[in-house]
Amino acid sequence: MDHWRLAYLGMRQIPRELSEFELATFFTYSPKERALIDARRSPLYRLAVAVHIGFIRMTGRTLDACKQVPRFLWAHVGAQVGVTPPDMGTLNALYDGRTDTLSNHQMLAYQALGFSPMAEHQRRYVTRWLKERLTGQPSRTELFHELKRWLYEHRILIPHDRALKRLISQAVATAETALAVALVRAYGAASLDTWGTALAHPHGDHTSLQQWLWTVPLRTSTHQLGELFDKVELLYKMGIHRNWPAACNEALIRYYARRCANRPPSVSKRVAQQPRRLEAACFLRYALCAASDHLATMLRHWIQKSVNDGRRLIEAGRSDPGTQMREFATAVKALAADEMLTREALCQQLSALADAALNRRAPSRASLIRAQLLSRHRQARALLGRLVLLPFSALSAHPVTEALAVLQELYARKSDHLPDQITIRLGRA
Repeated sequence: MDHWRLAYLGMRQIPRELSEFELATFFTYSPKERALIDARRSPLYRLAVAVHIGFIRMTGRTLDACKQVPRFLWAHVGAQVGVTPPDMGTLNALYDGRTDTLSNHQMLAYQALGFSPMAEHQRRYVTRWLKERLTGQPSRTELFHELKRWLYEHRILIPHDRALKRLISQAVATAETALAVALVRAYGAASLDTWGTALAHPHGDHTSLQQWLWTVPLRTSTHQLGELFDKVELLYKMGIHRNWPAACNEALIRYYARRCANRPPSVSKRVAQQPRRLEAACFLRYALCAASDHLATMLRHWIQKSVNDGRRLIEAGRSDPGTQMREFATAVKALAADEMLTREALCQQLSALADAALNRRAPSRASLIRAQLLSRHRQARALLGRLVLLPFSALSAHPVTEALAVLQELYARKSDHLPDQITIRLGRA
């Protein structure tokens, strides 16, 4: 279905304005439809059936008798079916209370287009489809429009908006119940209630734990890194990283976490127990994932900044070869200008200057960078000391996890040097 047609799905009345293209798309009739229209005896009824067919094709639902019909539509449809358009403005005036005739025309119109009212087996299928869609798209607003589109594409008459919202609410309630049951089975009802209560308690300078966990670091600094470590360690102590049910995927975690974060904790206390448990668990899970991502990003930035600072410092401190040559030439010139020196003394001092210049070997750039990085060993050791405590894992054997395991063992023994038999290769960097 073209995107521009979505705006008309489920409309209850004819728009006040339609373009020539839209009139031609919705209110132009095939030979089969013309035969059905021409079978009506009364010219006004032929006009009414044509309007019903075009309206169902445009909106996917039937047009009631009381709805206003614009004059431009009467004129267009009259030209299509060869009937002089009337001066009346509503279908109610056309049918004059004949509800049986109206129902008959509506049925003829949707049957001609292949539509049918929703049957019970179709309702059950729609409920299952809604549950599947809620797995990856839990927003009710977007689901409401997708449901209209799905009904139209499957040639099912779109019911009233209240009926659609009732179907969506039932599907959402069923899905949330299943997720809540899975969380209770994984963590226990007592833990979920404790988490929901803890989010409203003050934490440090923040009004609530929820506010502290939701704050984003504004800059890369050791203080911000330490705060992220505190968040991750607290969430691990709460046990949110263990036994997370596979039924609650990332899309659902993000949706319920943001729904919880967009409310003050005092308001969340008034939410029903089941959605409150679901939102609190998803919020803590999302906070753990976000804090871990921010921690990895900021740690990478800190490492890169340390390397760049080391490079900048050695570039500023390295001696210039031109300066060394000028110093050597100045010393030679001073010796040559000294008339008090004998030939033997002059030769000895020139030989000493030459030996000093030849023996002067500048350290390599890499060694100077390593020396600058080692000057930050206290900060690096503090970061690594907290980093190795996190339960990193990989799908297969990985040198980074092996290196972290070695560091964890060394820090546990409070050792300050690496063993000589280390064979882990992490690459040149």
